[in-house]
Amino acid sequence: MEKFNFNRRNITIIASYLFLTAIFFIFGLLIGFHNGDDPILKEASNTVTVPDNTLLPVITAPPSNYRVILEDGELRLYIDENGISRLISREEISEDSYPVSDIASLKKGLIFETADGAISLMENFIS
Repeated sequence: MEKFNFNRRNITIIASYLFLTAIFFIFGLLIGFHNGDDPILKEASNTVTVPDNTLLPVITAPPSNYRVILEDGELRLYIDENGISRLISREEISEDSYPVSDIASLKKGLIFETADGAISLMENFIS
């Protein structure tokens, strides 16, 4: 194995690699900023800037609720979203099998935020 020496030939080779790298880097910058068009600023100018102290309206959909109600001898599960009520499931139950207070609250309707709570209530009355 040959030992590396800093002689005139090796120094010239290293200097030329560094010089060419610097030339290519500068040439790339000049192409990027040709005619004063900064590609970074040009891209950013297409975006809309909003001052920090400006409040933007937040548009959110109303939350959907799940409603369990006893109607016509059927326990019905509805989903209420965007002002529209849609029937998901219905099962017949016997009103005589349950306490009067439970039947009264079911006839008024019970509202749940999640489907899991509404489904588990229906399963309790059906099974």
